[in-house]
Amino acid sequence: MTPPPLTIKSDPRHLAEVRTFVRSVAAEVCFEEQTTFHLTLAVNEACANIMRHAYSGDTSQDIIISATVSPDAVEFRLRDYGRQVDPACLKSRDLDDVRPGGLGCFLIRQTFDEVEYNTNFPTGTELRLLKRRR
Repeated sequence: MTPPPLTIKSDPRHLAEVRTFVRSVAAEVCFEEQTTFHLTLAVNEACANIMRHAYSGDTSQDIIISATVSPDAVEFRLRDYGRQVDPACLKSRDLDDVRPGGLGCFLIRQTFDEVEYNTNFPTGTELRLLKRRR
């Protein structure tokens, strides 16, 4: 069963709702606990990046998170209406550079099998994240 989309405001207070949503979706696919943890962390990080970068901290904007569940995979789509960025510019810093922050893109790419940024909108971006069940 594919759940209805979750719409939240771009306020970090709503990240707990995102984590609950991701955990419930992962349960539909029967992912292992460790995989569910990584999916939850990665989607949480993606939403935090939208809040920080696309909306520049404006807590009143919408983020829509949808999920499609199939027997062998789950796909999340995160849609924002903020500032677009060139996906080619989205890179993690060097892992040898030990300091807080800057590893969100690395975490997302390590967790999901497919990561796509769609900027073919007048404003905003849709981030598509696909995880196959192994």
